[in-house]
Amino acid sequence: QTCALPICLIQQAYIEQLLQGAESEDKIKAGYQKFIAQKPPTEEVHARHILVKTEPEALSIIDQLNKGADFATLAKKYSTDSGAASGGDLGYFTRNDMVPAFAAAAFALKPGQYTKTPVKTQFGWHVILVVDRRVKPPPTLDQARDQVSHMLARDIVEAKIHQLRTDAKVQAFGLDGKPLATTP
Repeated sequence: QTCALPICLIQQAYIEQLLQGAESEDKIKAGYQKFIAQKPPTEEVHARHILVKTEPEALSIIDQLNKGADFATLAKKYSTDSGAASGGDLGYFTRNDMVPAFAAAAFALKPGQYTKTPVKTQFGWHVILVVDRRVKPPPTLDQARDQVSHMLARDIVEAKIHQLRTDAKVQAFGLDGKPLATTP
């Protein structure tokens, strides 16, 4: 939304005055509780993967794993992914962080399990090992403070706009300067 500079400056000054002193620590804490209530617990998986170009390569890796090979060692040796040097470690991620086929395979495994069949994605063929599962902890108050502050400011401005619109009395005038009849 664009506006003429003087109007923008007046609008900005009005909003700053409206928000000045409106944000107390108690309001931040209450807003934080509302913020985390809107963020349901999300399951995360900590996984490693080995990415190769062909299905036969992936099947060969699974065969080596079945014979007791170390996953991280195989990842360092065979994976074409940039995380190969760290043993294919992807860290924790949510279902929505990964492409659907990869996420479905990873979230179907228990910790310590690896895929018994290769997983095909647009990136190639994956062998996935789940290291751990957990429920993603909500952000702390300090981590969410900026978001909560913005949420509170938005709520204050929206409430003020609603009040101004509710209290406003609009009178329409004709081209001759006389008030037009209003309809209820």
